[in-house]
Amino acid sequence: MAHSFLHTINKHISSYLVERGIEPRRHAGSGVWLSALLPFCIIRGELTYDTSAKYKVASCISTGLLFHSLIVMARSYNHKLIQPVEVFFCCITSILSLYFFSAEGIFLSALYGSLSVYTYHTLILPLMKLCPRSFSYGEATIACQGFVLFLFIGMISEQHRSASCYTVTTTILQCGNACMLGLAACAYHLELKRKPLEFYSLLSISVLALLVSLYFLIGENPLFWILALFSKDMVTVWLILFWVVCTCLALGMVSTQISSEKKANTVTRKIFHLLSLLVFVPGIILKPCTIYLASGVAFALLLALDMLRVLDMPPFGKFLQLGFLRFVDEKDDGPLALTPVYLLVGCALPLWIHPDLDKGDLLPLFAGLLSIGVGDSAASTCGTFVGKNRWPGSKKTKEGTAACFLSQLFLVIFLIHIGYVPRTNLIKPTFAIATSSIVEAKTDQVDNIVLPLMMYAMML
Repeated sequence: MAHSFLHTINKHISSYLVERGIEPRRHAGSGVWLSALLPFCIIRGELTYDTSAKYKVASCISTGLLFHSLIVMARSYNHKLIQPVEVFFCCITSILSLYFFSAEGIFLSALYGSLSVYTYHTLILPLMKLCPRSFSYGEATIACQGFVLFLFIGMISEQHRSASCYTVTTTILQCGNACMLGLAACAYHLELKRKPLEFYSLLSISVLALLVSLYFLIGENPLFWILALFSKDMVTVWLILFWVVCTCLALGMVSTQISSEKKANTVTRKIFHLLSLLVFVPGIILKPCTIYLASGVAFALLLALDMLRVLDMPPFGKFLQLGFLRFVDEKDDGPLALTPVYLLVGCALPLWIHPDLDKGDLLPLFAGLLSIGVGDSAASTCGTFVGKNRWPGSKKTKEGTAACFLSQLFLVIFLIHIGYVPRTNLIKPTFAIATSSIVEAKTDQVDNIVLPLMMYAMML
């Protein structure tokens, strides 16, 4: 029944995109069900934890986004499109949620609730048209939802905000990534491809504006604040040095692969999953605020590097394009290099959307690391070397799925044994691991995004 339902809506969405002249990512279905994942995770976090004012706003906006997703699925099943009156209903849902469950007041509730849902609704198709063959419909909805939540949460001002590490870090990341997105938009509209003087001048102005803005927002030089955080104690210093070593290893691998003039195979690409594990696991356990900041900065850097590649900007553009060609896979059929971004986002997303990193057990924060750092890597490696029995209609093997399940379960048991995860029953994590392992074997969507969100929702 569920398979028939998804097949029907996928077929209708795919036909609709073709009629509009939009090229979705090839060899993938529409993935419309993905549109419910991120809003559901945010709402579940609100219901599970005592949250901040900003998180309450995010959960209220997510209510409207979730209703929009459900209506699109229901209408697609009946071979129809979502109507303006139904978009209006989704706006009303967000407005009422904001009015009753946040402290924004009627005017701001109406403003945020209506603009957030309408912005999301109008962004999806232009994004897919701007970046042909880069996203399925569901993947595009997650990107648009993330952008909308990022945009509107950044507008919220908390009256009694404490100057905690997470608060300052969030401000830095919001301003930094907003600056990077603004720079990308300007470079696109001003057509700065192969115009290094204009581009680097714009980049310098953007960085200066960012530093000045952050100085007034956090009350001190942001570079000094970051330096103080990174040198807070010897544990942090050693952790940063270890991350630098891992980064150098990753760069060395890229350089070696470029020199070999051969395309990287699946096992080679999974080494980056291992390096992600080495970076994120000690960071989450020992210094969650530091890894929270570092992951956000890394995201901005990946966006900047891909911008340099797309713009063919000397002196980095050629090298970055060679690296892209050596590591490209079927997910990078469009103009964007999304594979490294998806890996980082998949590992860091539970950190970014968790309501309180200092409270609750660590398992939800490990959702991305378990599902893609451990499970997906084990599935690919085992499937490559010993996989013989394929799932019907899939390239994935049953041996790989078994390795995916067992590797994650063993890591959870190990974390329980050494005391970093509460010694509670294994039913919830086992169910989450089993579900993500099956989805990993069956889905044609980007598993680096799908699996962490699914596991996070089930682990909370």
